[in-house]
Amino acid sequence: MPRKARITVPGAVHHVMSRGIEGRPLFRGDDDRRMFLSFLEHNIVKSGYRLYAWALMENHYHLVVRLNEFPLGVFMKDVNGRYARYFRRSMSMRGYLFQDRYKSIVTQDQRYVEELIRYVHLNPLRAGVCANLAALDRYPWCGHAAVMGHLNNSFQNITDILRRFGQSRDRAAAAYRAFVAEGIGASDELIDTVRGANDQTESIRHAGCWVIGNKDFVDHALKQDRDRRIRLARYAREQVGVADIARKVADQFKVPFESMQRRGKGDARSAARKAVAYICNRRYGIPVVEIARYFGISSPSVSEMLRGGETVAAGIT
Repeated sequence: MPRKARITVPGAVHHVMSRGIEGRPLFRGDDDRRMFLSFLEHNIVKSGYRLYAWALMENHYHLVVRLNEFPLGVFMKDVNGRYARYFRRSMSMRGYLFQDRYKSIVTQDQRYVEELIRYVHLNPLRAGVCANLAALDRYPWCGHAAVMGHLNNSFQNITDILRRFGQSRDRAAAAYRAFVAEGIGASDELIDTVRGANDQTESIRHAGCWVIGNKDFVDHALKQDRDRRIRLARYAREQVGVADIARKVADQFKVPFESMQRRGKGDARSAARKAVAYICNRRYGIPVVEIARYFGISSPSVSEMLRGGETVAAGIT
């Protein structure tokens, strides 16, 4: 059955899962898990994604992330690629570590996200790795412990999670824990859909493999993804380059195009350059090195421009 490229909707929450090839273990021990989390943290910071939930299992892992314009494929390639290289070196092995296609499911942010966070955070308990909820509260390889305040990490967005359950930190944490407890052993339509999507062969004929939500949300997500692909296809067909995008942005910022390759200092030209970098990389997938070559700067300098580019690029189509 034909496979479809994954649905990606910037701004939406995505459930992402990646498995070891042929179900083989991904983590031999805690050192491996710590190394993987270091790569995950690096890419969360680099991408600007908001990570709400995560769980490291023996032969797979789960993430619940809110995306921006940074390409999910680039994010996953770097996380899995870095970890696979580390794993192969430490094992003196060759060949693949991960299955070639990670799962990515777009999720509606109304009731669904809270239940998806619960689903992911209960994975160690369901698998018998944690005997009960008290053990899960302090289990270091799952984001639940961080929400409960027993695990310190800088890459998980605890604030956004707790805000869904209450105003004060203590009350919100208690309400969140009670919500998680209610999910132990329970099953509902959402969880059945998530499990089915994780097990399902990826098919262009089954939208449930790609989007979870009501009909309006599913239709909207599919349209957004389709429009994004049309834009990328047009870019590839017309061979639009950095200079072409810079010319368009210069017109909108009322900056002389001829000056776009010169640095600005907090002025309109500086903002326009950031917008160009952001649009080129995050919307059209133009490599950082190519953008750096156009501006005559280093790749790290372009990465710095990207961090401030989303706001200034808003509204530019």
